[in-house]
Amino acid sequence: MKRISWGTGIVIAIVVFVILVLAQTIFLMNQKVDLVEEDYYKKGIDFQKQIDKEERSNKYSDQIEIYSDGEILLIVFPQEIQDNLVSGEILLYRPSDSSLDMKFPIQLNDKKQIIPVSSLKKGFWRVKLNWSYNNNNYYKESTINF
Repeated sequence: MKRISWGTGIVIAIVVFVILVLAQTIFLMNQKVDLVEEDYYKKGIDFQKQIDKEERSNKYSDQIEIYSDGEILLIVFPQEIQDNLVSGEILLYRPSDSSLDMKFPIQLNDKKQIIPVSSLKKGFWRVKLNWSYNNNNYYKESTINF
């Protein structure tokens, strides 16, 4: 049996190392990467505005309530608001796969909005509510498992 010299062993080790690094690089470059938010730099700059909207939302005596039974998502707005003066959108945000995100316009009926969710992929979702009322902007976020 022929022995490998130490010089040949070093060359083999370097070549194997380079091949492993290249294989890992190619593998990682082909992985799907979802950013938490597409425009997170802008959102970082506007973060104080977001905090102000959340504080405004908390000033209502009745808080917005968000429920789900797996079939529907029920959003109940405070009693002191008028349905026809509310505008905005509801974002169903899936942190693990941004292609599943869905937006709905706010269309209240007796201070409530119902969204069917039985067709959505089961798992963890964030419900992000951006709404306006009496020329003020508000924000509410909640987590739901369908």
